[in-house]
Amino acid sequence: MRKRVVLSVTWGVLFLLLTACSVLNQDPLPTLVPVIQLPDATATPTAVTTTAQTEETAVPPTFTPSATETIPTDTPAPQIIDNRGALAYINSAGEGLYLVRPDGSTETQYYALQGVDRLLPASFNGQRIAFVQEGQLLVARTDGSGTVEITAVATPSWLVWSPTGDEFALIDNGDLVVVQADSGAVNRVATGMQLADIPGSVAWSPNGQQLLFTCGAQATDLCRVASNGSEAIVNLTNNGADSFAWYREPRWSPDGSLISYVSPDADKNLQLYVMNNDGSAARQLTVGSGQTSLHQWSPTGQRLVYALFADNAWHVRVVNVDGTNDLVLSAELPPLDAVVPQWDAQGAQVGLLYTTEATVNAVSIALVAVDETAVTPLTDNGWQLTWSPDGQQLAYIAGDGQIYIHAANGSGNPRVITCQSGCESFVWLP
Repeated sequence: MRKRVVLSVTWGVLFLLLTACSVLNQDPLPTLVPVIQLPDATATPTAVTTTAQTEETAVPPTFTPSATETIPTDTPAPQIIDNRGALAYINSAGEGLYLVRPDGSTETQYYALQGVDRLLPASFNGQRIAFVQEGQLLVARTDGSGTVEITAVATPSWLVWSPTGDEFALIDNGDLVVVQADSGAVNRVATGMQLADIPGSVAWSPNGQQLLFTCGAQATDLCRVASNGSEAIVNLTNNGADSFAWYREPRWSPDGSLISYVSPDADKNLQLYVMNNDGSAARQLTVGSGQTSLHQWSPTGQRLVYALFADNAWHVRVVNVDGTNDLVLSAELPPLDAVVPQWDAQGAQVGLLYTTEATVNAVSIALVAVDETAVTPLTDNGWQLTWSPDGQQLAYIAGDGQIYIHAANGSGNPRVITCQSGCESFVWLP
């Protein structure tokens, strides 16, 4: 089965496949995001014998709870699972959702569902996780108490959770919608705009009260709207018919005071910009030729990391929020065919998933100490780098289909978590 790198963290995660073109001259710009795709596996992961669940630990099939629902007294209640700091995963056989402790001491198949296609992000409070089963979007309660089918929207390939509640946003049929996880109720907060269904085009404000999204013809503007739909949509950039000015990757700073984005300059080089959250005082942080993509704020809000395609290769750089001290982080690595950067919880290191021309059929993972730009290789055969919620550990799936957990600085030997039938993807629950 072919797999793609998953970006996750408090920012969520996801495959970002952004492609754009200039409508002014109909000249295509390069693909904005370097896509890392793994080859077909050459070996089947070692299967692990699964012990059948007992009646006491079995979880009922998918259901939608209601206040009037009556549960027969002879039906055993599902075991409530303490999920804090656990890893949730689906296996390569698509047999359901599993929960495992980082030390490997406890592993539970807490939703024995058939036909699980893919795992989507978990809520920031760790109480909900989204997944797709046989083409249907569902949300599972991570205490093991049940799942809810989300039928009011088409099955998404991405979604972004609120940082303050059990709701998530996505683009559905051209509308920006907010979905309540427990009820499946949908609030269409921006309608009639024919928004592009582009991963990374929607971002929650840190307080959960606003949504930032690309809007206008060909994403020629950035807009903001109250997440509950109670206020009118605000166009922050107001380019109108200026079809050359388009925007991608809107991001809030950690304190919500600034907004960053990627947009082309006069020479059609994709540059990184920052403006105030009301749309004022826009300023360009990067200069020169090349195409900028996949930028992220550091947890402190003082720096931004980004990928840059220039001179026929991808590079990773970090820049201060005022545009100073633009450093190359990938100088110790060979020329990169693709790269995905990800901050740690303290803003001291950046994790890199990358491929090179020499290892096009394998994904490597390394850590870079930002101030020293020193590189610590972790593996040349892995995918889906994920930091623990406390920032003390990081994990990835290796080519054998198991989860490997390292100390945050990459030192020592990793701990191996053996997944049932091999891991397809996982999420580290807050």
